[in-house]
Amino acid sequence: MTTTANTPPANPESAALDLLVRIAEALPGGAPAMRAALQQFAGALELDSALASLTTVADARLAAAAIAEAACTADDPVGALRIRAAAMRAGCRLSEFNSDNPHGLAQALDGAATVLDVM
Repeated sequence: MTTTANTPPANPESAALDLLVRIAEALPGGAPAMRAALQQFAGALELDSALASLTTVADARLAAAAIAEAACTADDPVGALRIRAAAMRAGCRLSEFNSDNPHGLAQALDGAATVLDVM
């Protein structure tokens, strides 16, 4: 019998990429183009090591959620990610967005914005 693990990898960068793909796979059945685009985006992030500044799996979860939300719903996803990164650097903390390493998380969001901007 095979068991599927629902725990992301221990490496924060890998965890964030894994979670992005899981988010893409969890999109409703009517969104195959969005799933494919989000999976392609995750691949580009990996190639660019854009999320290498993440230091904890908790921050990987935050990054994956913020990146997926911006990529899928924002009118200007690059701008949305850059604003979120700037807010983290300025010390803004939302209850659902607390980070042990806000600078590293901000750097990852900026990296994702840069990759998305050239896609």
